Amino acid sequence: MSILEQKNIFDNQKFISDGPAKDPIYISEKFKVMRISLKKGLEIEPHEGSHPVVFLILKGKAIFPTASGEVELSENDYITYSETESRGIKSLEDLVVLAIRD
Repeated sequence: MSILEQKNIFDNQKFISDGPAKDPIYISEKFKVMRISLKKGLEIEPHEGSHPVVFLILKGKAIFPTASGEVELSENDYITYSETESRGIKSLEDLVVLAIRD
């Protein structure tokens, strides 16, 4: 039996002035959980996907592109993308997102 270590999702969280900070939270053979921190006004340009992903907003606000236009999300909101959908993030505030993907 393994004992899980309790952690806070914001432990060691940091922002980088010129791009996203990507921190692995949990990685297994089947899926990954990453924390993405993005300073206000920065962007991860829209790009083609290669895997399904769920983005859960932990802190801040951001715009996410979809096939039908842009969607603004804030704390506790989430969006899902299929394997081939284009995705990106434009931060409207300092942003912390949990990304869950295979």
